[in-house]
Amino acid sequence: MLVTVQDMIAWGLLVLPLIVIAWAAVWHAEAVAERNRHERYQRFYAIMQQLGREDTSWAEKMAAAYELRQYKDYRHIIGKIFEDGKLREEGAQAALQAELKDLSKS
Repeated sequence: MLVTVQDMIAWGLLVLPLIVIAWAAVWHAEAVAERNRHERYQRFYAIMQQLGREDTSWAEKMAAAYELRQYKDYRHIIGKIFEDGKLREEGAQAALQAELKDLSKS
């Protein structure tokens, strides 16, 4: 099949662009996934800000709390911030320090 130098060059000129296209496709998919993760975090952060604001109406806070159901991957941090449906006030500083300590271990 690849008996002459011309055959080898032709095969290389066919395969090399395909390898480059495959690499570019993988790189693009990873970039899009990272952008989506970042946008998802920004939406989560905006919802948490909405819940923490004092000048927000009760209905807006209910809508924001309902929206938190979509963020199951943030479930453990939501549980640390809220306790029995209320914002955890006492021990908030200690909880933040514990979370930062856990972060430094990983």
